[in-house]
Amino acid sequence: MKKVSSLCLGVAIGAVAASQLPANASNPTSSFTLNPFITTQAGRSVITGTVFVAAHRPIADVWVELLDDFNSTITRMKTDGSGRFTFNNLINGNYRLRVLPYGTDYKEKIQDVTLVSVSPVAGRPGADRQNIDIFLELNTRAPVGPFAVGGGVIFAQEVPAEAERLYLEGIRFLREKNEKEGLARLKRSLEVFPTYYLALDRLGGEYAMRGNKDRSYWEAARLLLEKAVEVNPRGINSVFGLGWTQYQLGMNAQAVASLERAASLNGKAADAFLWLGKAHLRLSAVDKAEVAFKRANELTKGKVAEIHKFLAKIYGDQKRYREAADELELYLKTQSDIKDDTEIQELIKKLRAKATG
Repeated sequence: MKKVSSLCLGVAIGAVAASQLPANASNPTSSFTLNPFITTQAGRSVITGTVFVAAHRPIADVWVELLDDFNSTITRMKTDGSGRFTFNNLINGNYRLRVLPYGTDYKEKIQDVTLVSVSPVAGRPGADRQNIDIFLELNTRAPVGPFAVGGGVIFAQEVPAEAERLYLEGIRFLREKNEKEGLARLKRSLEVFPTYYLALDRLGGEYAMRGNKDRSYWEAARLLLEKAVEVNPRGINSVFGLGWTQYQLGMNAQAVASLERAASLNGKAADAFLWLGKAHLRLSAVDKAEVAFKRANELTKGKVAEIHKFLAKIYGDQKRYREAADELELYLKTQSDIKDDTEIQELIKKLRAKATG
């Protein structure tokens, strides 16, 4: 990779204003937004709630899994922009909610829920609706940033004390949802020490998450993450973050190269394979996309609806109708809130008919 000049890096660090976005801006990697206003159906129960972090702030775009009382995952979804989640059409019983805040500085949390429906009218089915607030605890030992897709080789670096102080202050401010001060401290740490890997990785990741509001954030993130990868070529999170950012910028060939590299650094990084599949599709490399999506599906144990939807599209375009129908059925099974459920069911019927016709 070409060396990024100090001038270009300085432009990246100063390219965007740190105070323009709200503290709970949604993560653009989320594939869908949940509707928190789902009414309880007769005879069926609902678990809904909100995930909070410090200062009672809701957190968007984190995974919430619904487990049965044998700790098997039934389904999962991401919180919406208000930190809310909803699981509907449930029967009575004991459940567990497991919050997986990947890419944040918070710990995984599990909370038990019991559904017991009572009908106000004899002979008619009842329903229970549980509203659960879940509060995440700070994981002070894991300042990993937005692109935490897997552990890599430990990277040792001699860092000036002033740069480290500014970096740690920046992380603290970000945890407290003070974005203006947090990003300012990270920028200052890089002014003191321009090749500070942790600061490059974290600031690049933070900028990348803001690109859906202002494209200049993605441009700045790309330069920062390119420099981070130059400093630490085996930094899996930076390599993945670079590929993800290149994809957002439409740099599809470069995104494929970076995401393939991320997948080779960590063969169990499901997100790397998922986004690699998307990048291959943009380049019309359908066979390679299918391989990547299948690997992502294997790693997530078939529980991510988005992957099934991509595979269904590939199989349908290739007239592999039976496989397309199978994937759409899995999509319905793993996606708990689908507005076009009836349309998809009709499409499945048509695909089955074509497969046997």
